[in-house]
Amino acid sequence: MQSSDNNTIKGISLGVLASLIWGSWPVFSKVASLQHLSPVDIVTLRFIVSGVLLLPILIYQAVKLKYLFSKGLLLAIGAGAPYAYLATTGITYSSSAHFGAIGPSTMLVFSTLGSIFLFKEKISLARGLGISLILAGVVLIASRSFSDGSEINHAVLMGDFMFVGCGALWASFTLFSKYWKIPSWVATAMVSVVSGIACIPFTAQVVQEVPIELILQHGFYQGVLAAIVALYCYAKSVSYLGASRGAIFAAFVPPVALILGVIILGETINLTESVGLTAVCVGMLFALGLIRMPIIKSRAV
Repeated sequence: MQSSDNNTIKGISLGVLASLIWGSWPVFSKVASLQHLSPVDIVTLRFIVSGVLLLPILIYQAVKLKYLFSKGLLLAIGAGAPYAYLATTGITYSSSAHFGAIGPSTMLVFSTLGSIFLFKEKISLARGLGISLILAGVVLIASRSFSDGSEINHAVLMGDFMFVGCGALWASFTLFSKYWKIPSWVATAMVSVVSGIACIPFTAQVVQEVPIELILQHGFYQGVLAAIVALYCYAKSVSYLGASRGAIFAAFVPPVALILGVIILGETINLTESVGLTAVCVGMLFALGLIRMPIIKSRAV
């Protein structure tokens, strides 16, 4: 009994840590952009560091080069350098809170839709309701683009569309990984190594132009915490709690990003955005199967 309780505590602690790291990623990426790091700088630091650290996994698993540059390339497009570049570019236009809400939630929507077509999964009423709430919430959050009801803030709107694109890219990574039945650590290593190779031409420029203290700070956060530690914590959390209970921590990412954005960056949200964020969080709980619809049994007359 005590062992079970200890595992539960460990699982919750690791899940919360993963949520904090993933939720803080858009905030610290925004901080990096305010420190005059370009999206290319951020992406290069992330994947050069994580690629070097995760390369031994591919060597240990004896992953063949033809798989690395075929399946690995497609996985890297979904969750590697293109995804990170699109996200960090979008953050320069929009807010970290918008990314925290739109990115993970649209990923869940695209993953669900892809599973229906690729794996013939049946969508339950609860998941359908969850997707509807997420889409409604994203629209409300994006309404910030309409500054006074008539004038459109094109920069914020463009950033929000980039976040939707991020959701689609990450969903492709999820679907391909599932379709090919690639273990999570191997898939992550393939993404980091392929993306790291793509970033090699930019490494010299980053080293020359970015101050060493920023290289160390963001290299550690992006390449170690965000790319490796968060995944490890989430995977261990699921092993302790089970997939269904572990999945709830994905729903914590939007509020974490929002709260940290307000505290660290001084970002503000209006009432409409707050309602949208709430809809996204509740929708994710439904879509993840953490809230189930009651079954109403009809009585025979």
